[in-house]
Parts: sequence; structure tokens; C-alpha cells
Amino acid sequence: MNPSHKEIGAFGAVEVVDSMNNVEFDVGADIVRAEYDSRRDQPSLAIVAVVAAAAHSDPIELSPLHSAIDTGTLDDLLSETATDDRKNFCLSFSYEGFAVTAFSDGTIEVTPMENT
Repeated sequence: MNPSHKEIGAFGAVEVVDSMNNVEFDVGADIVRAEYDSRRDQPSLAIVAVVAAAAHSDPIELSPLHSAIDTGTLDDLLSETATDDRKNFCLSFSYEGFAVTAFSDGTIEVTPMENT
């Protein structure tokens, strides 16, 4: 692991996403980053887990993700079964005071809004 990165406790959040093993915090960039497998877990669930870890809270304490973005469309766009013309892209939106960027390769990055 890069010295400027540290693994942060999941705070129970990533336990709901089987394919997500850890959440990393990039100290220099103030970015929380995680990877998941969209063949095993829904992108929307993974995003809620990463935001909850970044907020040091339980996922059920967050507002519903669908209040920030259409979760059906989000899951369709980022799913493993998406067609090739939808690969290699990212989707960014704000949720719970964080800027969230979800990449089609299964990476999620979360940054506090005051840092964007």
C-alpha cells in the first residue's frame, strides 16, 4: 500500500457488499476509494457502502440513494452486463455531502464536497 494511502475501517458499511474487501483513504487527495465486482454486487449498494464508510456512519443512517440519482439507471449503466459502448466511463454526482464518482471498472471514489 502506498504510504499516502491508508486503509480505513469499514464501520460496518462494506460488510453489506461481498465483493468489496477494503476502503482506502488517499490522505494527500482526501479521497476515499474502493473497488467492487459488479457481477456480484449492485453498483448502487456499493456506492452507499463507500459513502457510509467515508461519513463514518451506518448505511441505514444515510438518505436513500434514489433521492440523489436514479438508482435503476445507475445500476444498468455500471453493471457488468453493460454493452461495450458503455464501458470505460465514469458517472459523477453528489450524495450526502460528498462528490461521488463511480467508474465502469468497479472503482468508486468519494470526496467531501468542501474539497471539490
